[in-house]
Amino acid sequence: MDELLNGLVEKVGLDKETAEKVIGFLKDNASEIPGMLAKAGLADKLPGGLGDLL
Repeated sequence: MDELLNGLVEKVGLDKETAEKVIGFLKDNASEIPGMLAKAGLADKLPGGLGDLL
């Protein structure tokens, strides 16, 4: 989890508190995220063919 937190802080530019909230959201909604991405039309924009897994 620290790697994800650090990535959000360093690469995305979020402050640590906001990054922790994002991680909490992802954990709480993990089963719904693929559907959210597909509904938003982002599935085909995911790297490495991840969108094909949705």
